[in-house]
Amino acid sequence: MSRNPWLDLFSSDQRMVAGLMSGTSMDGVDVVLVELKGSARRLRVKGYKYHLRPYSEELRRTLLRAAERGSTRMTCLLNMAVGKVFADALLSVLEEAGVDPRDIDLISSHGQTLYHAPRPTSIAGVTVRSTLQIGEISILAERVGRPTVGDFRVRDMAAGGEGAPIIAYVDYILFSSKTGRAVQNLGGIANVTVLPPTPSIEEVYAFDTGPGNMLIDGVVSILTRGERRIDVNGEMAAEGSVDEVLLEWLMKHPFIRMPPPKTTGREEFGLRLARKIVEAGRRRGLSPEDIVATVTMFTVKSIIYNYDKYILPKVGINEVIVGGGGARNKTLMGMLREELRSRGIRLSFHEDYGIDSKAKEALGIAILGHEAANGVPNNVPGATGARRRVVMGKFVL
Repeated sequence: MSRNPWLDLFSSDQRMVAGLMSGTSMDGVDVVLVELKGSARRLRVKGYKYHLRPYSEELRRTLLRAAERGSTRMTCLLNMAVGKVFADALLSVLEEAGVDPRDIDLISSHGQTLYHAPRPTSIAGVTVRSTLQIGEISILAERVGRPTVGDFRVRDMAAGGEGAPIIAYVDYILFSSKTGRAVQNLGGIANVTVLPPTPSIEEVYAFDTGPGNMLIDGVVSILTRGERRIDVNGEMAAEGSVDEVLLEWLMKHPFIRMPPPKTTGREEFGLRLARKIVEAGRRRGLSPEDIVATVTMFTVKSIIYNYDKYILPKVGINEVIVGGGGARNKTLMGMLREELRSRGIRLSFHEDYGIDSKAKEALGIAILGHEAANGVPNNVPGATGARRRVVMGKFVL
């Protein structure tokens, strides 16, 4: 007689987990299949496989529109639609990999962030922080037929945190060492996890530094009238020159100078700001390449400002480990490498440690779900500002 699968899920610390993630760039669904065993610093990652299932152009445009000016009806419909797209993506990956859905012990889904408002805001006389990740996990549980966990950020917010960055716990597991390190993610938004030498979880902290690829992508799309969505390999930026006046204006953005804990998103660094940058650049007579070069340098300078102000005076950093889509932008990496070199800091990549940077966030979500099933707190108060450590994630069985 077989055991109850739900009892199996919570009674063992060894699982085959499917991790699903879509970032602020809204490109598609990242899927990782991975075997995980153990917990915290003793957690072992074995044999992960990464797959990307791009969104249709129509869905991506609709999500971007919803994030900018969506209605309640649009959000409600998209929640179910994205859940279906996530389920389709996972089922397609399982079929391609020759994996029976019944072999998956747990599905862990971050969903798609549509709105993130981490600073206390008053509504109807009640002050709250808020965040919204869509992609209904009940659809995943129903379509794939396996236990599913998701909606991680809100539990941290309930404990007084900003709900992000949530991958800090994963960085602590994967990259802690005897020397000081910073793990720099360059997704749509740039965020950093600070790992002092041989850190305890209480010593780890993390925060968003500002834009990653989001503004670069937005500006490129506007300047090329949608013909390009990204600056491939930083080619446009490489052909331009940084305009110091425009850069100085960008560096006055209040989020850049705000002390951590802090998180941000499309609300601060989305298409509205990208349009203002293009208009300001055109008024100054800049070429499209100059505007892209300046925005690329803004990403770098905003990172470095935060290092100089909020990291290096506190922690000796020997190495910065870079991941995310921005790691493939050669111009961006050249600018960042030069800034770090002048501070005596080595730049390396997730791949130098056997981790595909494209897979990192989906792998991280798999780990967060695995730890939630273990009943282990998986937030980092030093990253989010939460009052205490909590178990993030809601389960659909």
